Amino acid sequence: MKRTIIIILLAFLALFEKGCIKEVYNLDKLSDKMKLSPVFAFPAAKGDISLADIIKPDDTIRFDNDNFIRIVLKKNSVFDMKLKDFYNFSDIASLDRGYVFGEVMFSNFQSVKNITLNTISLNFSPALRATFLSLDDGNLHDFPAFPSTNTGEHSFGPFTGFEYALLSSGMLKIKVRNNLTAPLSDIKVHVYNSPDHSEVTPEVTIPSLLPGETDSISINIAGRNIRNNMVAAIVFTGSPGASNVIVDMDQTVEFTLQGYDLEAVSGRLVVPEQLLGSPSGKDTIDLDPGTDIEIESGKISAGSLAYTATSASPLNTTIKISLPSTSRSGSPVTENISIPPNQTVNGSVSLDNTTADFSTDINKPFNRLPVNYEIRVSSGGNLINFSSLDEVHLNLSMPDPDIDYLKGYFGQKSEEIDRDTIFTELDDFLRKIDGTFHISDPSIKLKYTNSFGIPVGITFEAKGKRGASVVNLDLAPFNIDYPVYPVREITSSYTIDKTNSKLPDIISLPPTEVSFSGSGKLNPATPPGTRNNYVYGNSSFSASLEIEVPMELRINNLQFADTIDNFLKSDDGDDDSPLKPENMEFFRLKITASNGFPLGASLKIILHDSLTATNLYTINAPDIFKPALVDASGKVTSAVESETIINFDSEFFSKSSQADKMIFVFNLITSGGGTKDVKFYSDYKLNFKANLLVKPNLNF
Repeated sequence: MKRTIIIILLAFLALFEKGCIKEVYNLDKLSDKMKLSPVFAFPAAKGDISLADIIKPDDTIRFDNDNFIRIVLKKNSVFDMKLKDFYNFSDIASLDRGYVFGEVMFSNFQSVKNITLNTISLNFSPALRATFLSLDDGNLHDFPAFPSTNTGEHSFGPFTGFEYALLSSGMLKIKVRNNLTAPLSDIKVHVYNSPDHSEVTPEVTIPSLLPGETDSISINIAGRNIRNNMVAAIVFTGSPGASNVIVDMDQTVEFTLQGYDLEAVSGRLVVPEQLLGSPSGKDTIDLDPGTDIEIESGKISAGSLAYTATSASPLNTTIKISLPSTSRSGSPVTENISIPPNQTVNGSVSLDNTTADFSTDINKPFNRLPVNYEIRVSSGGNLINFSSLDEVHLNLSMPDPDIDYLKGYFGQKSEEIDRDTIFTELDDFLRKIDGTFHISDPSIKLKYTNSFGIPVGITFEAKGKRGASVVNLDLAPFNIDYPVYPVREITSSYTIDKTNSKLPDIISLPPTEVSFSGSGKLNPATPPGTRNNYVYGNSSFSASLEIEVPMELRINNLQFADTIDNFLKSDDGDDDSPLKPENMEFFRLKITASNGFPLGASLKIILHDSLTATNLYTINAPDIFKPALVDASGKVTSAVESETIINFDSEFFSKSSQADKMIFVFNLITSGGGTKDVKFYSDYKLNFKANLLVKPNLNF
């Protein structure tokens, strides 16, 4: 109804004239029916439009210095990964050992026993003893010979430094000095422990001794139990006697028992301070950085070597640790750990600013840190119950060190991007278009900062699909740039575009679905044993994504069709209206344009009956705007003039009463017939004007 009222008002204004009515008419003579067919002509629109008027530059739309237009979409922090996301060095090194002490040395012992001639004579016959007693007057006499004489057992000790001991090694020296004035024949000595009378040595023989002569014999007593009290069974095999000598019953034969080079398996003894030979030596702290990781060297900026030392012994124990392949202030890391008897000690050794070489083992030149250690023990002058099975347990660890750098091989770890599909939800839109368009140079740029000194290979596969059309991305595997020592961080980028893929073809489908998959692999072409990777304590990989679509494209007869309800058809049953669409004789729109855009447009308007699925009438308006002329680069060189008349005749308006739908079909084409790429600049302009000529039939 609104469109009818507007047309009536326009007709009324056209009929109205200024001035006075000179004549007088008899209105009763007029017919009650009236028909008017005025013609209206007036300008409908006029404009001067540039792209800069339509779109404004912002973070998404950018104008280059020459006004070329780019659409840029950015996504920050698509990746933000730290060292701990890839590797766990929180407890990289450990050593857990129990050191059994084994045998310990203890002090030599010695005891001297003098057996007088009087004591020896107690075992003579009474007559012979009486003879010796009679000669003890200070004068020279003949020293009588005497036969083999068993003098019984003689006590030695108590020895200091032990109560009892089982020996792993040791010697017992039996020394005899003849202080008599007559020679002695062989002397037999047999040594026992007291009081259990267990044998210490078998019976041994001291060869004959001249007056004043000394001789000895050493017996290996390894494996023997000894006590600090011993007895020796002594047998003198006799004496040939001597002439013209003094016979003194207080003269002696001196016996000495001396233990030396003593090592005990067990016992109750005083253990002097000593370096244990068997458990002291070399060991290795093993690194466990992860599967297939080989660390050759590194530096710890801050951290410590934590230790727990537990004694299962009554001895005072000191462990001296040295890490010979480390350097802290120019010297290897060392520490002395003192452990009281049967106690546990915890502590740590600073590793701040310490470099370490983990490759000194020629059989495994990685992941190994040599440790030199010495174990010293002492009973502090006290008697203790000792066993060679006594031990000290040592646990070393490196908890959560702050890594300055690590050099080595960090494996060929792979991460997969599971196959997935993105549905673009363009199906409804794409059903309304036909023809082709091609975006010439879109790109996806990955901008990143990388401080992992490790090669990374990327494989990315994608394909776009629209109906039966499938386009593969065809992107070859590529590598991420990485810093090479001593450089610790680089900033770089990788771009996917038409030079290395079919990205323009996928975007220009455009796809209704995009499926993709991929993978990332460390050291893709580096075999194990090539230990030249570097990671740093602050290593990270951060990246942003930038999608850029330069407005360079081509369009070849791209049609967009849209169907709407017929707004010309009356829906209020107003049959008395003086102006109906079918009474419109013509409606003519004249468009004149000077087009500076490299894009032309045509229009079709179709009256459609959806009940019969019939197109009732079509208005064809070709070349509403003709595309501008462009040079070889696709830039506009001059605008193109065009004039188009869109004629809505009486048949159109007649058919409009039968159609319930109107279909608008827009057709777009770029310069050069849509066969070459054209560029869009913000200073492109379109000048146009539209004039309207209308002739209705008004019935009253």
